[in-house]
Parts: sequence; C-alpha cells; structure tokens
Amino acid sequence: MEEIVVRLEVPSELEPKLKIALAKLVKQLTREVRFSILDEIMSKSTLTDEQVEKLASNLKERVAKRHGL
Repeated sequence: MEEIVVRLEVPSELEPKLKIALAKLVKQLTREVRFSILDEIMSKSTLTDEQVEKLASNLKERVAKRHGL
C-alpha cells in the first residue's frame, strides 16, 4: 500500500476544526474510491437485474437467519 503524507502548518486554534474536516474528507474519499472500484467491477458483469435481485434476496435471508431475525 502506498502512503501519502501531507504536511501542513496550522495555527493551534484551527487544529481541532481541521482534524474534523480531514476525517470527513478521508471518509468521503474512501467511499468514492470504493464506489469507483465497485462500478468498474459491475460494468464487466453479465448478470441481469433479475439475477441480481435473486442473489440479493438470498443474501438477505442468510443474514437474517444468522442473526436470528
């Protein structure tokens, strides 16, 4: 895994707000990357909507069973 380091000089009074903003930014970026990867995978899929719905239904049933619902 590659590491990216960004160094900022931040006035102490802005540090708490910056930490919160950076945490939100990283969370949003991670979500965007995941969706991008998922979109790429799905674009190569040959499943029909009906097949996807059936798989999703089966998965929901198995999760519900596992959790006693």
